[in-house]
Formats: sequence, C-alpha cells, structure tokens
Amino acid sequence: MRNPERRARRIPFAILLLIFSCLLLLSTGMRAAERGPSTAEERAKVIDLTHRLETDPLNPQAEEWRVWLAKWIDEVPDVVVPVCPGLLPQLLRSNRNYSHELAMQVVYSSAAFIVEHPQQQVDQQAVFQAGVDGALKAYQAILKARPRAHWYFLDSLIQMRDKGELKEYLRKQIDDNCISGLQA
Repeated sequence: MRNPERRARRIPFAILLLIFSCLLLLSTGMRAAERGPSTAEERAKVIDLTHRLETDPLNPQAEEWRVWLAKWIDEVPDVVVPVCPGLLPQLLRSNRNYSHELAMQVVYSSAAFIVEHPQQQVDQQAVFQAGVDGALKAYQAILKARPRAHWYFLDSLIQMRDKGELKEYLRKQIDDNCISGLQA
C-alpha cells in the first residue's frame, strides 16, 4: 500500500511545468546578461540531441541529453520556446508510461524546430505542431521497446495525424488552452 503522506507531498508535474515556465519567463533578462546568444555548435547539438530523443528516448544517455537541453533552453537568450501546459494536459496529469519525458519532448522538439526554422519562430501553430510531432515520434519509439506503454490518448493523436486531422485538433487546443505570448 502506498504511503498517503508521501503522495500528498508530491507536486503534480503540471504545476512543476508551470513553475518552470514562469521561472524561465522571469529569468530571460538575467540570462541575456549572463551569456551571449547561442553558438552554431550549440544549435547543432540541440538538433542532434532532440532527434536522438525522438528516435531513441530510452537510450542510457537520454537523461543526460534532457538535462543539457533543458539547461540550454533556460539559459540561451536568442531562442525563445513557447510553453503551453494546456496543449497535452493528459501527459501532465499522469506519472505513468514516460509521461514526463514525452511532455518535455514537446518542448525539446519545439526548440529544435525553432533552431531549424528561425523564420517560423513566431508561428505558435508550427512550433507546437513540431513539438507534438516529436513527442509522438518518441512515443512510437518507446512502444517498440516497451509495447505495454500504450496511451489511448497518444494513440488517438497518432490516428488523427495519420488521417490529417491533428493540425486542426492542435489549432483548437492552442486557441482554447495556450495563452498567446506565453514564452519560456
């Protein structure tokens, strides 16, 4: 039986992501003063690590890669990644089947998209679409290694994607749940 006191002390991941987002917003000015813009080498590393996480999210080095990406996104002043906890709230409400890794994959894949397509950085639809696409790739890679890690919600997103309906679903999610201009 689980210890109820221990469970009561845990902070839901959605709250942690929201706090992380707010701290990123507040620290933008401080980060710019602490360091200069991202380097070409760092941007190449963001793309490489993100694509590795999309295709091999269970790699023994994956946690190290995630830590580096999160730190880079937090510190770099010239790549601003929008964060929307309401985009895929099902991932944030759960602690099962790699939910945290997949929720953060949205952020990492969004960052890689911005690095690869800087002219589209202000297009939240395109950025979030790339983020969700990356998370779905990572989810499918997880399923190859761990077939019992299925999520009905993510399976339905894959079905929408395959039918060409995901873009419209995400547009509605963004319009209904994402505060325009909420940036990390």
